[in-house]
Amino acid sequence: MADTQTAPVADGANKRPEKPDEAKYKSDLAKAEKDHEAAQARFNAIRAKLDGARPGKSTPANDRFKELVDDQKSIRQKQQEHKSAKAGQQDKFNQNDALIKKLIGEQKDARSRVGFKNAEEIDAKIDSLQKQVDAGTMKLVDEKKALTEVSNLRRTKKGFVGLDDLQKKIDEKKAENAELKKTFDNPESRALSQKYEDNQKELDDIKAAREDTNKNFDTLKAERDKFYEEQQATYQAIRKVKDDYYAQRKAYKEFEDLIWQQKRERQKAEKDSYEKEKRKRIAEQKLEEASEPAFLDQIRTAEGLIRHFDPSFGTDEGDKGPGQFAATASRTIDEGGFKGMKVVKKEDEDFFVGGGGKKKGKGKKGGAAPAESGKLNMNIGIIEELAKVGVDPPSTQADVPGVVEKLKEKLEAWKKDQDAQTQKNIEKAKKEIEKLEQEADAPNAASSSAPAGRQNRAKKVSAKDALVNGPVSAESEQTQEKDGVADATKELAEAKIEDKEGPPVETA
Repeated sequence: MADTQTAPVADGANKRPEKPDEAKYKSDLAKAEKDHEAAQARFNAIRAKLDGARPGKSTPANDRFKELVDDQKSIRQKQQEHKSAKAGQQDKFNQNDALIKKLIGEQKDARSRVGFKNAEEIDAKIDSLQKQVDAGTMKLVDEKKALTEVSNLRRTKKGFVGLDDLQKKIDEKKAENAELKKTFDNPESRALSQKYEDNQKELDDIKAAREDTNKNFDTLKAERDKFYEEQQATYQAIRKVKDDYYAQRKAYKEFEDLIWQQKRERQKAEKDSYEKEKRKRIAEQKLEEASEPAFLDQIRTAEGLIRHFDPSFGTDEGDKGPGQFAATASRTIDEGGFKGMKVVKKEDEDFFVGGGGKKKGKGKKGGAAPAESGKLNMNIGIIEELAKVGVDPPSTQADVPGVVEKLKEKLEAWKKDQDAQTQKNIEKAKKEIEKLEQEADAPNAASSSAPAGRQNRAKKVSAKDALVNGPVSAESEQTQEKDGVADATKELAEAKIEDKEGPPVETA
């Protein structure tokens, strides 16, 4: 059987490849990918650190450094805008500050020339000198000097009044600048200043990290190259796991496809052989049925009807041998309906007299009708047989000879055209057989042009119903054979109908 045979490819030269273990493949792939991710993370870290030492490279540290520098510029610009908005107040503050410094300088210079800090010290000195003069104990020269000094001290005291005025001016300007300074010191300015300081601190940290990286640049570069090689090795390990698995799976699938292709070819050969035998049986059956004499059923029916109406028909041909198309009767006329009946003759006119006619005259008993007007009482089977050959049934005994004559004419015409019609049937059967052969060759040509190998389809025909895709089952084989016989029977019936609709028989 087709389903029990083994493909001849699994020999020593073509050993079946081992089916790849998908679970093991997934496990090995997961491990290789995990190792690769770890190596990639180490490589990315050292590369980011190395790129951070290059100001031109785009790294998180460099990007942050650039962002901070831009932020510092923005803060300075905002602070400058604040200063420009209060330029008049700032100028006033600066003028007051300069005046305060000038007045303080003049005050210090005046105090340094006097030698006294304040007017109280001068008054104390004047009182001391005046007491010495009033005591009279001093020499005249010393007394004159003391009086001169007292006079100078009193003039100096008058100069201290100017110093007090200077101090008042200084205090006024300081108070004015204090009020101006309050307007300069607002929350927004303080926040900007604080942010500027924080940014500057972070910038200093980044610069320090850059300097440290630059010192170890060669070491970091060597370490980066090492991690890169490690990362490439883990990547190649992933590729090897995948390549080995898919190569093994491809080899396994190719071997399975080869087995499937051989099985398909074997099953196709078996199917072609089966179809060929089936077509041969159908062709033999068609030729056998087409070789039967044409109009055989009509001839047999007509002869049977003629014998029924005229028993003497064919007695002179009883000694003849079998005709050209002699064959065993495929059907016989049921004689059960004719039992108890006989052909009506003139002297036996009472047998077929109908009982439903009207009575003429009172007191008369119903007698037999005349033979010419007597109706025939026929069996339904005879009427059906007459309808088959296209002859109207006789209604009276007088119509019987005409019916017999029509039957003889039809019989003669059928026998005359029998050979020609039989030959036509044979030619028609041959054409139908040729058409079946062409229809059978068309799928074979299409299948030969189809690509080899299995194809994935959304719907697959069941193995029970398709010989190519599965083993031949007894059920599908029997169903297919029945379908073939049914088709042949249908075509034969159509051919017989055409025979019946042959050339009409002319009647006299």
